[in-house]
Amino acid sequence: MQAIIGLPLVSVETGYEIGQISDGYMKDGRVIGFVVKKNHALLHHHGFLPFESIQHIGEQAIMVKDHSKVEKLLEEHKHYDPIWTSRKKFRGKPVLSSEGDMLGLAEDVYFSMEVGTIVGYEVTDGWLSDIKEGRKVVKGHDLLLCKERAILSL
Repeated sequence: MQAIIGLPLVSVETGYEIGQISDGYMKDGRVIGFVVKKNHALLHHHGFLPFESIQHIGEQAIMVKDHSKVEKLLEEHKHYDPIWTSRKKFRGKPVLSSEGDMLGLAEDVYFSMEVGTIVGYEVTDGWLSDIKEGRKVVKGHDLLLCKERAILSL
């Protein structure tokens, strides 16, 4: 997910940059869409890009058919689980196994770019451990998010 944050969203029809990806939303083990910071002359507005509307995710940009694929960011979208922003975000939460073992702090989400299914979570034990051992990627299903922590069934 970190590789996608900040990428421009580009229309295949016009070549116009619609905006930039600023966050992602998860629900039931899938990435369901992205928050897009739309570029306007003086103001920045946010929109919602459903995962199904993406034509291609490249290294330099995310491609969609046209700007109409970006929906208005509604209150219902805010009930999904954000990955990077807001107080309810996934990043930085303690990740526990369903047996109660600490797996680390949530750092990133890995997902299948074809269907949006989450395939793993990157967890950290802190920057010193990251330098010495690297970050861990845990695979699991049935992620339960709450305000204080995330619990992952392995």
